[in-house]
Amino acid sequence: MRMETAIDFGAFIHHTEVFEFIGEITIFRGQAVKGNLVPSIARMNAAADTTEQEKRQLAQLALLGASLMPDTNASDLELLILAQHFGLKTRLLDWTSNPLAALWFACADTHPGDAYVYALDADTLLDGDVYKKDPFNTSETRVFQPRLNNVRIIAQHSWFTLHQYSIESKEFIKLESNPATQDRLTEIQIPAGSRAGVLRSLDRHGISSRTLLPDLPGLCQYLNWKYPGA
Repeated sequence: MRMETAIDFGAFIHHTEVFEFIGEITIFRGQAVKGNLVPSIARMNAAADTTEQEKRQLAQLALLGASLMPDTNASDLELLILAQHFGLKTRLLDWTSNPLAALWFACADTHPGDAYVYALDADTLLDGDVYKKDPFNTSETRVFQPRLNNVRIIAQHSWFTLHQYSIESKEFIKLESNPATQDRLTEIQIPAGSRAGVLRSLDRHGISSRTLLPDLPGLCQYLNWKYPGA
């Protein structure tokens, strides 16, 4: 994995411009912790095979949430995307094709310390037929673009990695240590002291909770940030 440091907004732009020459599709993820690039279902215990638990959760989501869903005939993958969107732990990991969106998510996180943006060269990891397959029965980590069917997915230029529990390794393998992905990753570190300035620069360029979370909660989050003394 290649590692860079961006001390300000301009340096981050400089580092991300090179990805145009690396591959056709690069996706980005921003977070306030270093590494541990596994989905939420695996963060507490990557060695636990949660497959059957996840299937039961999705079945319960489809039953108990039927009146709240736009599509009661949703596939397992569509249910996973919906569940991920509303906070259920899944084997999906959020990414975006917009590096500035990833930078905002990294720097706006309330966790203190340095922030990190990860870039993944996804060209050889794409799965254009993912909607036709069982998401619990694929042999390797895959990258896919979700259907643009809600405002946050559209605003955030969303992509996902779909992770698998490795029977051979007996764990969910972190992307930074997965032989299929580790050499395709770049880590850009944003020092803790730079985060506030980066957020102000992002706002000047139209990237904030108001634009990435285009609903009333996102707007209220933006106003709390914009007017901290109110």
